[in-house]
Amino acid sequence: MRKTRISARSQKLHQNLTEGEENYHRIIDLAREGIAIHVDGNIVYVNLKLMEMLGYKNPADLLGRSATDLVEPARREISREMEATMLSASEELFSIEDVYMRKDGKLLPVEVSAISIQYQGSPAVQVTAHDISERKKVEAEIWEYQDMLKRLSSDLILAEEAQRRNLAIVLHDHLGQSLAMAKIKMAGVLNIIEDEDLRIKLKAIETDISDAVKQTRSITYELSPPVLHELGLIEALEWRLEKFHEQTDIKTSYDHNVDTIQLRNEQEVILFRSVDEVLKNIIKHAEASIVLITAQATRYSFMLKIQDNGKGFDTSILKPQKRKTGSFGLFSIKERIEYLGGILDIQSSNGSGTVVTLNVPVSLEGI
Repeated sequence: MRKTRISARSQKLHQNLTEGEENYHRIIDLAREGIAIHVDGNIVYVNLKLMEMLGYKNPADLLGRSATDLVEPARREISREMEATMLSASEELFSIEDVYMRKDGKLLPVEVSAISIQYQGSPAVQVTAHDISERKKVEAEIWEYQDMLKRLSSDLILAEEAQRRNLAIVLHDHLGQSLAMAKIKMAGVLNIIEDEDLRIKLKAIETDISDAVKQTRSITYELSPPVLHELGLIEALEWRLEKFHEQTDIKTSYDHNVDTIQLRNEQEVILFRSVDEVLKNIIKHAEASIVLITAQATRYSFMLKIQDNGKGFDTSILKPQKRKTGSFGLFSIKERIEYLGGILDIQSSNGSGTVVTLNVPVSLEGI
């Protein structure tokens, strides 16, 4: 790399060092962080640690160069703005994350603190850079691990849904049909029985079989509502809200700007199960008398809003450090929605009800 010519001003600054400045240089040369001083946007001093971090051996390779030459090209304008802020902010200390470019062209993530100082009687900026490449590596591993957990959560939901559907089919096609056939046969027997006491006993058994048929049908729908797989999410949510009203007597309302919507199977399943979880939480905790669901589709997003007029809660309990065991359901919903690339938003406060919004990116034609 061609050496940059040291400016006359930089040479003059180095020639006129006072004893105090020499001591200052000795101190920062022993520092464990990289330090550089900029005057008029040009580097006039670098310590040994910064040269080591950037892969330079001779300070002359850096002195006189523009301070932004240290920064990755794509971020140089941001660094210029930061330096301007430094010079106009008196003694306030700033700290940001940046990316420097080493001599060999490799990128080095750094945490940069900068403060305006006086250097040789001129306004200057002292920059302290801390190598955070190890921290960034660990953060990347953590993000990758979290992404894997979200994918695993989604895979578990889909696997659970597949099992639910298979079990529902077995209940409907086998147990349900057997019970229905038993009911038909019992009706035939009742038609030919003349003993009244026996008829009463058989009638009671027929009633039990009828109840079993209803329970089987109800369990089948609870496990995997056919409406979700046959008619889609919009119809399935309407069915779920009707069942919710029947179970609780809570008034409900459902508003949607589309009658049908085609989403990927995992999107439909996760959204339906997420709404189902929110409705169960309302039953357990909200003490609500009204629940409103709004489905809003645009060409590039699909939003579901579940609103109740219940007692509400302090949303700070959802923070990791305050999360209670009972809030795991909402945490699980958040992980699943984020896996879909979406956002979960919860607005609530004590005494003012709760609004839960699920918003996921989609690609829809004709909206």
